[in-house]
Amino acid sequence: MIVIIFFVLAYVASIIFVRVRNKKHFTLSRQLSDFSTFMVPFNIPAYVLSKVPLTSRIEQTYFPELKLIEDNWEEIRDEALLLYQQGHIAIKEDDLPGSSFYKDNRWTSFYLKIYNNEIPSAYKLAPKTMALIAQVPSMRMALFACLNPGKKLGSHHDPFAYTLRYSLGLSTPNHKDCSLVVNGENYQWTDGESIIFDETYQHSAHNDTEVPRIILMTDIDRPLKSALVQKMYYWFGFWFNRFFSVDNLDKKYTGFGNKLGKGLNAYKAVMKKFKHWNKKLYTATKLTLLAIVFYGIGSLLV
Repeated sequence: MIVIIFFVLAYVASIIFVRVRNKKHFTLSRQLSDFSTFMVPFNIPAYVLSKVPLTSRIEQTYFPELKLIEDNWEEIRDEALLLYQQGHIAIKEDDLPGSSFYKDNRWTSFYLKIYNNEIPSAYKLAPKTMALIAQVPSMRMALFACLNPGKKLGSHHDPFAYTLRYSLGLSTPNHKDCSLVVNGENYQWTDGESIIFDETYQHSAHNDTEVPRIILMTDIDRPLKSALVQKMYYWFGFWFNRFFSVDNLDKKYTGFGNKLGKGLNAYKAVMKKFKHWNKKLYTATKLTLLAIVFYGIGSLLV
């Protein structure tokens, strides 16, 4: 019973942590099962040991190595535009973690780097960008991302705090109607300008113009005070992303996790229909399942 109480208290504390930390919140019913709640214990060491401020946005002065990317942004832009014109910045049907972003052709991508997992198409089609990225060892993931005209990405939290999001405008509308909102603060996309933010804060993006927004989107290491914890997070990120790896052209590089995506997406579709059919029953079912999970975990550990 003590173990069950511990898990329940940790669960409640995680919900409170997310809601206190963010200026804007999900509804409580959504927060109950949102993965941002369950990721809090995993992320606590990254927050406690962080060498950079725990604010939603972080100054670039903490990452002088990114100046190389900034100084060569036009060269990166030229490769991105060519890929866009050739249709390579496209929907990734096998990208399970990002599957919700690709709906309605709102968001398209071209992957450049996923830790040290091989992406042959990136070296072949974006050699100059890849040469620059190779000189920034703290950059763990990178892709060209396009938010199409008239589209938006709803409010969400990314799961992991051991990295920070560094994004650079390449070919954007340069207009206030194309923006990123992080923890309630608006950031207008502009060619050649960048932002670093903590993606575990609630954020969203919208493009209410008639021009596509193309950016370089990357994840960089959050500097930590413990080399051991930093390395542990690195290896978790490496294997997690290997499990969900994706190539832009060749499906043989698709990770095993993405191959399971069709089944999970079918489950999500059923649950979405269930929610639309009877929201109260859906919420009650969700709470019941959570209670069963906590009881099961507690029983196993007693």
